[in-house]
Amino acid sequence: MAKITPNQLALINTFVRIVSAGSFSRAAKQLCTSQPTVSRQLRTLEAHLGIQLLNRSTRGISLSEAGQRYYEYARTLSEELDRFENELRSETNIPCGLLRVVVPSGFGQDRLIEVAAQYLKVNPAIRLEWKLSESPVRFVDDAVDCAIQVDTIKDELLIARKLGEVHKIVVAAPALLSRHGDVCQPEDLSKLPWVALSNPHSRSIYPRDRWGNIRKVDISPSFIADSVPVARQAALLGIGAAMISSCAVSADIASGSLTHVLPDWSGLSVPIHLVYPRSQHYPIKLRKFVDLISSLSPELFSSLKPVPFTPFTANAEVLVVGATHLPLQSSAA
Repeated sequence: MAKITPNQLALINTFVRIVSAGSFSRAAKQLCTSQPTVSRQLRTLEAHLGIQLLNRSTRGISLSEAGQRYYEYARTLSEELDRFENELRSETNIPCGLLRVVVPSGFGQDRLIEVAAQYLKVNPAIRLEWKLSESPVRFVDDAVDCAIQVDTIKDELLIARKLGEVHKIVVAAPALLSRHGDVCQPEDLSKLPWVALSNPHSRSIYPRDRWGNIRKVDISPSFIADSVPVARQAALLGIGAAMISSCAVSADIASGSLTHVLPDWSGLSVPIHLVYPRSQHYPIKLRKFVDLISSLSPELFSSLKPVPFTPFTANAEVLVVGATHLPLQSSAA
């Protein structure tokens, strides 16, 4: 049986990444190299095999018939190698390599960055890539290890650990309230100009009181933002009132820059999860991150309902299907 050299393994890994990414440029970005380098490595592999693996055209790339067969073999080989290397790293118990984390912009640039700082302090061999994004996470395509998402998780292929719940409240700049008069009940909110987050329901809000009574209030947004930080800044400038996560504006309320409107009413709470793909093997770098953020989340989010911390073990994980939490059995070490 012919030996596979380290150089061949690198070429095989590049080929698998090109196919999974769907383009040379995305593969180069994921491999932290240049597009010419990726193209050259593919040509080297094709020359070594004496066959064409990919068809190139102005419309993109596609696998040749031989390339399809080779890709199935190469992908299996690459996954088995990754699995074995992860086991070796777990045995040494020293986290190393690159950890990619996607976090919501409303939390990732202030509160959650403390998690990043502590993680790197105790794991100096790790390189941490921290991406702020509100877009759906492409775990495989972008080689993301885990993400923090403010929503109900419906993908049955993902593992989700609940960190708490985000509570939304109505806030407004004092100057805006002085111009539009007192707000004494939910119906008074409709007379205010509004800052809203871009979603299909941006023209209505549903405040509820402490007893669970819900009111529908129609609003007319003057400004629609695609992220929490932008909505917060717009509210601070007096563009309009906003229903926004309480932990994003707690400092502004304390300083008097924003007023908590109708404190006996709030928006529906939304769960916040740490999410990562289901797998038989979890690298030590991910397990360490899961443990750290699970233990720190009650301190970082004073407005979140604390969730008891349990260390990362296979039997402690949950598979989330819609709003249902099911125990997940796994053979992961």
